[in-house]
Amino acid sequence: MFAWITKHFTRWKNRSPASKGAYWEGVAAQALKKSGFKIVTRNWRGRRGELDIVATDGEVLVFVEVRSRGAAALVRGFQSITRHKRTVLRDTCNDYLSRLRKRPDTYRFDVMEICYNSPEDFELKHYRSVPLFSTGRAR
Repeated sequence: MFAWITKHFTRWKNRSPASKGAYWEGVAAQALKKSGFKIVTRNWRGRRGELDIVATDGEVLVFVEVRSRGAAALVRGFQSITRHKRTVLRDTCNDYLSRLRKRPDTYRFDVMEICYNSPEDFELKHYRSVPLFSTGRAR
């Protein structure tokens, strides 16, 4: 049993940051579905950046940024979103909205933070309605 755990964890530890990010985005998407969200798209690329998940929560369009960090990280995922990243996310959300035939009446920005030791040992936090848009609040 110990050999299996060591081999499995070593394999996880050696994965690229991109493959770990894709894995945790999948975990976040599943958690959203369990909470009643409907996934519209994942990894949508705009002119300046990428939206990890676009979903609907009832009638509300929700842009979700997934931030994952190892348990030993000094900065939690939520706090790792810099001013520059917020600007890029806001521009990318607006780019997405501008391409819709009908702009939704209500939309918001959420952050899903994942703190992990391994793929089986993690904590997920969902921050809803994070201020991102120019008015300082989601519309």
